[in-house]
Amino acid sequence: MAGLKTKIIVTLGPATKSYDIIKRLIKEGVSGFRINFSHGDTSEWDLFVKLVREAASELDQPTSLIGDLRGPQIRIGVLDQGVLKVERDQVLRFVFGEKAGEKEVPVRSKSLFETVEVGDTILVGDGECILRVVEVGDDYFQARALYDGVIGSGKKIVARGKEPNVPLLSSEDVSLVKYAVDREFTFIGVSYVRSGHDINVVRNLIEGMKGSTGIIAKIETPTAYRNLAEIVRSSDMVLIARGDLGLHFDLEKLPTIQKEVIIASVSYGRPVIVATQILESMVEQPRPSRSEVVDVYSAVQDMVDALMLTNETAVGKYPLETVRWLKKIIESAEADTKVEQAKSIRDSLGKQSLKDKYVHGLLSLAESVEGKVLVFSKTGSVPPLIARMRPQVPVIVGTPDRRLAERLTLFYGLKVYDMSKTVQGDVGYEEGIRLLEKLARSRGELSIGDVVAESFARPGEDMHEILIKRILF
Repeated sequence: MAGLKTKIIVTLGPATKSYDIIKRLIKEGVSGFRINFSHGDTSEWDLFVKLVREAASELDQPTSLIGDLRGPQIRIGVLDQGVLKVERDQVLRFVFGEKAGEKEVPVRSKSLFETVEVGDTILVGDGECILRVVEVGDDYFQARALYDGVIGSGKKIVARGKEPNVPLLSSEDVSLVKYAVDREFTFIGVSYVRSGHDINVVRNLIEGMKGSTGIIAKIETPTAYRNLAEIVRSSDMVLIARGDLGLHFDLEKLPTIQKEVIIASVSYGRPVIVATQILESMVEQPRPSRSEVVDVYSAVQDMVDALMLTNETAVGKYPLETVRWLKKIIESAEADTKVEQAKSIRDSLGKQSLKDKYVHGLLSLAESVEGKVLVFSKTGSVPPLIARMRPQVPVIVGTPDRRLAERLTLFYGLKVYDMSKTVQGDVGYEEGIRLLEKLARSRGELSIGDVVAESFARPGEDMHEILIKRILF
């Protein structure tokens, strides 16, 4: 009843553009919804925001809303036929512009032409076309196709291992940050982050707009990988963008990179999301491939905070079936997860503060008596520490702050209640726990015979208490 420890995030799009589908997705266990600002416009995004908020309110289930910035991505311009079929050994001429001549491929950014060199590997889309640069001029380059492939209008294009020197945020991105802040998005995903400084730039922008939207750092380039520690420290959440990483690194290196990002994120107490081709085959098919099931199972066993679906739910034929399959795989992997795995993570965290040790003791005690943890939080300081230590018992968190409830929904192992309508005034922690217990019982999360570990904070004192009890009536 306490729900999934590993959370599900879905990307909204034409396949999920209805109140009924969004409501059913939340019922199936979706904790967060992503709007990709690279597609659509404000009228479409406003509709998604309205549908998500109304469905979450009706179900009384807090959900996170993520806005994904476009970022400094370089894209193909407009092709006459929309899609260009490319044959192996065919030489193509790439030029700057929105449109180009009949035998040319337009590229929308000059920065690519400033960095590309003879011998570079060029990848279009997610690798649908791979070419080798054979000639470079002042305002063009020519490249030979290594395999048969396709190039589509608007597809991203990269020179493998190279990152053009372009600004992190365009004027359009700044407008999108304001849009997300004005509509109280829970998080903003920042593309092509290169350093902790980049995160601070976006944070200062949000604070200047009087916003509190959190920042998701997307790890997708060699520079981000090199500066991983400082980026993770500076962000509120981390996303492993396997699609773009796969354009810059050898594919066989991605599992190692994924594990390193997970370890760094847990170490610094930042939730970590795995994205790209989670169940990609289900864009067209009603069942996942065997390899996708193994991939998801492995990620859950690595104790990531969340898995993000993209094309599967944005444009796929089977969005509901995809979420149901993802939920089924997560449940199977979590059932096989041992407490020792979580304890190993806790032991690897190194030096801990007094509050860290308190949380460690709270979870150890609850797990030893096979109990459930109840936490009433006003500031959100304790629940992330609990999530960081990967709890293997149900953890029920209640908060009177709606926006805090939405933010916590993506943290590992937390079942979050928005108590803004339940709590009247500034109640104490003991009263808050009492109200949370009553709410959890009404939702079937607690029942007679359950052992409960309750977490208390003493107002005005740096002191936390734990109360163990059994529910008798």
